Amino acid sequence: MSSQIKQYTPVAIEKHWCISNKHRSKWGQNIGSPPSLFNWANDYVVSQEDANKIANPSWIIENLIIQGHIILIPAEPNGGKTTIMFHLAGIMAQRGYRVFYVNSDISGGDAKDMIAQAKDDGFTLMLPDMKVGKSMESVVQRLLEMSKENQRFDDVVFIFDTLKKIINVINKKHAKLLFSILRKLSAKGMTVILLAHTNKYNDADDKPIYEGTGDMRSDVDELIYFVPQKNDDGSMTVSTDPDKIRGDFTTISFNIDSQRNVTQLTVPVNTIEAKRVSEQRRKDEPIITSINNALLNNSKSQKAIIEYCNDGGVGERRVKSVLKHYLLTNNSEPGNKIWKRISGDKNSYEYSIIDPP
Repeated sequence: MSSQIKQYTPVAIEKHWCISNKHRSKWGQNIGSPPSLFNWANDYVVSQEDANKIANPSWIIENLIIQGHIILIPAEPNGGKTTIMFHLAGIMAQRGYRVFYVNSDISGGDAKDMIAQAKDDGFTLMLPDMKVGKSMESVVQRLLEMSKENQRFDDVVFIFDTLKKIINVINKKHAKLLFSILRKLSAKGMTVILLAHTNKYNDADDKPIYEGTGDMRSDVDELIYFVPQKNDDGSMTVSTDPDKIRGDFTTISFNIDSQRNVTQLTVPVNTIEAKRVSEQRRKDEPIITSINNALLNNSKSQKAIIEYCNDGGVGERRVKSVLKHYLLTNNSEPGNKIWKRISGDKNSYEYSIIDPP
């Protein structure tokens, strides 16, 4: 076995080539140009032109959509992906692109407003499930026919909402067929955006997980999560979390107000951290309420606060932990801090609520 491997090593091949061409020079001496056997390696060399495209992408939407790429955007259900992408479809149309939004995940109640918005914003809304005799299968068939045409699609953007409605995302065979078509179209300049769903539960770092297969991740140029954070005023902040990218991406954030109007924020928000903070606050709320009640009942020292909370069934260790976590100090940002303290008698502290109810 070892002798078979050896004869296919580059050194063995070169030695064989030298001997067969009757080179009588000492081994290691310059003996001429390498054999054509290695010319295939040039097929894997990235040209400077291709390298420049990677370093300086042609943005359609900066830090989100690169022209001619296949972009997969997963988000949790009701996470703002359709609202944001519908808004961006209008912006892309205004910038001179022919935008086709294929929606197979829409309710009848939303269809009327979306049809009117698409008309006003100048892009084509396709609803295959609402047309007699049409389906997502017929759309894919048309794309297959387009992929065989000898023409470019540099000004065309197709948005599919959602990927799960096009194919069974768990079926690798179906996914392979679809992506072979999409890859041919992107090679002809078409930009393809695929909206998808994430799993119900996040990973150990509270980051979302795409519900499809790992193979599908490798079939796209970019995989960028939309991470939503719902706000108390009924609005929603959605930030991008690039997971797989071919370009220089930074996080961007959008705000969706209670009327579903979309604006891009000038300063991005870490919604993953915001969700983590919000979830922790939700868990701590009963203890926070107990501590606030203690302070409102003039229990201002830590000892008095603990005694008050103990009477309500809250343990000392938990009270200390929550009190410390939400305490404003000289080294902390106001953020979600609730309490402040000042020096009291006998080296103790007196606590108070920053903004009393």
